[in-house]
Amino acid sequence: MPNVVPALAMFFGLMVLAGFVPQPLTPATLLAAKTAPPWALALVAAVAAASAAFVDHRLVRTTFQIKALAEIRKKPLFQRAEGWVKVAPFLTTAAFAALPLPFIIVRVLMPLTGYPAWRYAVAVGLGRAPRIYVIAVVGKELDIPTELLVGALALGALVSIAAYVQQRRAPKA
Repeated sequence: MPNVVPALAMFFGLMVLAGFVPQPLTPATLLAAKTAPPWALALVAAVAAASAAFVDHRLVRTTFQIKALAEIRKKPLFQRAEGWVKVAPFLTTAAFAALPLPFIIVRVLMPLTGYPAWRYAVAVGLGRAPRIYVIAVVGKELDIPTELLVGALALGALVSIAAYVQQRRAPKA
């Protein structure tokens, strides 16, 4: 059996990074699945996603204390959305983490509703685990060429960097 520690360590780092720099998780998962078992990837993904969720929670709560952003919370649509996620916050968070839904909605709304950080982190971790497990199992079966996966990972990183540079160069209003 090959040494899976490097693959799991790389995967953990990529999962935490994906919490802050938008990255598709699939190429990293498929690449790591070449040497690590799907259950191990799911476990690492859950821990990494939960770790990033703690930082998310604090960052969002702090950011929305800025006056301009605090004003957004007063808008009727925002208040309605906050009300919707309060109905079943744990289930909503886990579902958005598990399914291909826009997670940014939950990432912003849950911390602002006052939902506890530890519950949010647990829900994110539990949601990410089955998603990553399924991707890893499929990756084991399909055996996509490593070069293609590395290329997809690099392309994702380049797109993120380009978007960041573009945003920094945009004229300030």
